[in-house]
Amino acid sequence: MTGSYIGKPAGGKLLRLTLDWQDGLILRAAIRGDFFAHPEDGFDEAEAALAGTPVSVLGATFARELAARGVRLFGLAPESVGIAAADIVARERDGHAEKPGSGDHE
Repeated sequence: MTGSYIGKPAGGKLLRLTLDWQDGLILRAAIRGDFFAHPEDGFDEAEAALAGTPVSVLGATFARELAARGVRLFGLAPESVGIAAADIVARERDGHAEKPGSGDHE
């Protein structure tokens, strides 16, 4: 399944998350937005490492992968990615996937 989230998590910058998952496991996650990550290559590696992660622990796994690579985020908390993923899955379950702006939390 595929779904997306576009919104501003509490205290954060704009987040765009596109998630592909099957049987509760992430196949691919694309994390974009108006936040900054340093170093950027470590961010890309952490994002790629999310494949195979249960959707239910995405935020904690992302935080751990970032920390393992010494990546700092500015304008986004890793846990917000997990909250956005839960929103995507809930909308898919409820039949509202891919609804533009439905993840907007300004």
